[in-house]
Amino acid sequence: MHIPTEPIGSIPRPLALIQAVSSAGDGTDPRLEGLYEEATRDTIEQFAATGSLVITDGEQRKYHNFWTAFPKIRARVAGTSLAAQALGNR
Repeated sequence: MHIPTEPIGSIPRPLALIQAVSSAGDGTDPRLEGLYEEATRDTIEQFAATGSLVITDGEQRKYHNFWTAFPKIRARVAGTSLAAQALGNR
């Protein structure tokens, strides 16, 4: 049985965009426009290249999702590191 699936929602952002938003402090900074356009264009091209029937922008401009996620990601990485250390010390 084959169940067709399509990725819908956030697609990982390019590192350059993540760094620029981090430096700008606000995802609405007009200087980010070119990076948003490039990331959106690239995402759409990648969807099209796969033959996907559903093509989205990958939420590239939805800065608040990945901007607010950084503290959570850092906490998870730190927690994973501590857990690995604890398990390695057994």
